[in-house]
Amino acid sequence: MKKSARWIPAAIVPAAVVAAGIVVPSMAANAEVSLPDKTPQQVLELAASSSGTAFSGTVEQTSDLGLPDVSGLQGGSGDGSTADALELLTGSHTAKVFVDGDDRQRVQVVEDLAERDVIRDGDSVWTWDSSSKQASHVTLPDASGTQVPGVLPDGTAVPQTPAELASALLAAVEPTTTVTTTDDVRVAGRSAYQVVLTPDDPATLVGSATLTVDAETGVPLKVVVAAKGQADPAVSVGFTSVDFRAPASDVFAFTPPAGADVTEVALPTTHDHATAEARGDRTAPTVLGSGWSTVVGLAASPADSAPASGQGDDGDSAALLDQVLTPVTGGRVLQTSLVSVFVGDDGRVWAGAVDADALQAAVAAQ
Repeated sequence: MKKSARWIPAAIVPAAVVAAGIVVPSMAANAEVSLPDKTPQQVLELAASSSGTAFSGTVEQTSDLGLPDVSGLQGGSGDGSTADALELLTGSHTAKVFVDGDDRQRVQVVEDLAERDVIRDGDSVWTWDSSSKQASHVTLPDASGTQVPGVLPDGTAVPQTPAELASALLAAVEPTTTVTTTDDVRVAGRSAYQVVLTPDDPATLVGSATLTVDAETGVPLKVVVAAKGQADPAVSVGFTSVDFRAPASDVFAFTPPAGADVTEVALPTTHDHATAEARGDRTAPTVLGSGWSTVVGLAASPADSAPASGQGDDGDSAALLDQVLTPVTGGRVLQTSLVSVFVGDDGRVWAGAVDADALQAAVAAQ
């Protein structure tokens, strides 16, 4: 076993929770892989240096969260958004990924003769679902401005190099994690380092999180999150093949096909947020606790608090949620092996990598 340290960047916690939506194939150490030793900080520096790298490849995801298979529960008249979200937590999926720098990406999921895409080309972002023939488009705000590189709009300095970034993370950590570099491996034909984060928090459901980093480019090749007391990975996502040549430019071009239902989405402005806050709408997430036991409350709109009934999109979504949510005092709850979700009667949604009782207690106490 290689060098270890005890720390945890705050950003790791939400990443571990969000990761519950994605997962990958098994990976074993390869006796033929022998790389120069690196400390955990050096591996993180390598990963930070990969920003802007061009690549394409195939990603496999799998999940084992102890949820029932919901693939056959979607109503025929619904838009499928709820079913799609739950499906990501219960099935295995394959996606094509294309990246050319920080502002050109495409993720393409092809299953059952249907295709779902998210495409970004500069400030233009498209989503496309071939089964429903629905497309949406959003134009990102101009981020060029006059901002000085390395300085936030409020004047705060930010790290300029991978080493500075890693040092900043280390300086801001809490002693709630043991971080270890372990055996070198081969993923998608590439030699890679591994960093294993093991929480020292008894309240979290997370057993460990393993980040695999390409030894040459620093691009993360795989993430595996294990749940306490579960032999198989709870969630994992990783490349089965990867190519570090720049994708062709036409990969990022998208024109809605004839007959597509196109929605132009307007991003909320600062004025919109201020107006919503003045009305008392809860637009900002609420964060309770810290470390691996952090609980996050997501904003709810007035429409969310009204229970859906009858037929149509809302009715289909409500019926689907009824299959996986358990009624409790004040709302409904879902516990998986890795993350719990509480949907309050007011429509607000709370989530955290803790068990359902701890989640409800945190919400009740706030």
